[in-house]
Amino acid sequence: MPSPLRPPATPPRSQGLPSTSWSSCTPKFLVLQAMLCGTCLSLGFRLGVNFQLHGCSPSHKEDAMNSPPILSERISNEECNAKFQPIVAHREQSLQRFQAEYRKLQRLHNETVAATPGSNTNTNTANSKYRFEKEVDDFAEGMTYIPRDEFNSRFDVGVPLDPSTKFNDKVLLLYSDSKSLPSDPQAKEAARRSGDIPTLGVFRAVHNCDFLNVVFLQPARQKQCTAIVGQYASYHISKYMRLPDNDKGGYGPLDSSVPLQLVNRGAQLSGRKSTRVPAPKDTQKYWKTLKTYLDTLPSVLEELKPIAAKVAKENTVVVMLANHGQSELLMNFVCNARSRNLDISSVLVFATDQETKDLAEGMGLTVFYDVTNYGKSPKGAARTYGDGAFTAMMFAKVYCVQMVASLGYDVLFQDLDVVWFRSPLEYFHDKNSPSHGFDIYFQDDGNRAVFYAPYSANSGFYYVRSNEVTQYFFNSLLMSGDLIYTSHSHQIALIAILSEFASRYGMKVKVLSKDTDEFPGGHAFHAPNRKDFLKDMFAGKVKPYIFHMSWTENKDNKKLYYRQIGEWFVHDKCIGATANDILRQEVAGNVEKGSLVAPCCAAEAIFSCHYIDKPSKEPCPDAPYIDPNKGVPFW
Repeated sequence: MPSPLRPPATPPRSQGLPSTSWSSCTPKFLVLQAMLCGTCLSLGFRLGVNFQLHGCSPSHKEDAMNSPPILSERISNEECNAKFQPIVAHREQSLQRFQAEYRKLQRLHNETVAATPGSNTNTNTANSKYRFEKEVDDFAEGMTYIPRDEFNSRFDVGVPLDPSTKFNDKVLLLYSDSKSLPSDPQAKEAARRSGDIPTLGVFRAVHNCDFLNVVFLQPARQKQCTAIVGQYASYHISKYMRLPDNDKGGYGPLDSSVPLQLVNRGAQLSGRKSTRVPAPKDTQKYWKTLKTYLDTLPSVLEELKPIAAKVAKENTVVVMLANHGQSELLMNFVCNARSRNLDISSVLVFATDQETKDLAEGMGLTVFYDVTNYGKSPKGAARTYGDGAFTAMMFAKVYCVQMVASLGYDVLFQDLDVVWFRSPLEYFHDKNSPSHGFDIYFQDDGNRAVFYAPYSANSGFYYVRSNEVTQYFFNSLLMSGDLIYTSHSHQIALIAILSEFASRYGMKVKVLSKDTDEFPGGHAFHAPNRKDFLKDMFAGKVKPYIFHMSWTENKDNKKLYYRQIGEWFVHDKCIGATANDILRQEVAGNVEKGSLVAPCCAAEAIFSCHYIDKPSKEPCPDAPYIDPNKGVPFW
């Protein structure tokens, strides 16, 4: 006689299997079935009574009861939540424990029935083993593959993805619940049972997934292991490495003979931690600078507001920061854009000295000069990445974007060593673009060092849509000035909080991959595998939006490289000069807007050869090698 008890409508392991007689159930299975049903009823009834007795309004519709509260006076939802949250949590945990035990016994029941002589169960299906053991039932129910390019096309998390390869061409999808498995019965059974892992299209594979966690792992890393632990969800990776401690409080180089130990995410094979914690002296030093900035910010914003409103186009301001030492790069940007008849009226230059203010206005640009916050910035150009002048300008870069974004404008920030082939605003304002809808876009830096992970964002060219989360992002970056002092780079400080904002606040970050043609930079210029792209660019076969001469040590080399690829338009007499020197006038600060364009901008690009092993628009067979030991001619 069949048991009066019935299993749940969709038992985790029974769906898709042949039906069986409940007379074959083990006594323990039937007892647990009764306990499970009783627990469900008890949980719902007792919670409802408790809510009603204390005059609470249930926050979940399944707990609501139609009868009026027993008490005449109701308490607030906040008091109710505080009183009953521990009770709810405890009973939900009890229910989860019963459900887990039920799944284990359901598996045992199915296996017992399959092994019973005379059973009408399909032998091939029932006797095949489940892919995962019952000990991981709570988080590993089945597995499929998805083609990597198809998955990444559907789920664009903004990370600049490297091209797929023969050994990195699929995504491994792990199902943690029977209800998340594919709807197709054959695909479902293939996913949950041992044997070949099935490959499904992305829509079939994730059709029943209400949650999807995406994890990026370094491919082809030797002796790498990944542990998945069933536990309260974490959105950070805990990283262990075999690094020995050294006598300086850090790590020594990787040593396979020492135990694994918990390390910071930036730890490298050499034992280097990548980023140091800011020293107290750096924090206190920055506090003094920050106090001046915050004290003057209200009055500065009042002065900036009408200027930003004047230049904004479609609510976007193009922000550039310049000192006199880098002024020829600013002038080249203007001359280059004018040669292509591009509209640069939305550009707002933040000048850090009077000389740059005069030059920028003489080139026809709108300028803002904040003497209080920028007046002590160095006038000379940085000689190398991370030197004193470079670091000082990093603070100024944070200030200018934070100011404009706080006024509610979208911001395109770009370094001075950028030239336009066409307006990049067309890309960011295109609502039909598949990439539209992100909060912040960065050019791909190209550096895949661990401390840039996962975005490798280049802080010298990025677009920000002003909203609540991006404004808070730049406010938070403003508070990280001590890390800029310590790391000598605002790029590292920016990347340090970028992932956290994407994870915690849902800020949508998009990095424009170095392997595409729209936004090339120094990586494309220096990488040997991008020669064909550069030659096509020189020939006009591809037309990027911009080119950014990043990954280049100083402005002198930037100028030589731009001359060699035919993108330099500034006459020598204007390089390093002041506006008064160029115009041969004695009164400083009396420069008419646009008066420097004619004397400084060449009608055609000024081409010259400098290095045979660097890209050039025309062959440079007689030029020297910049790297005599490793150089290979570009042509």
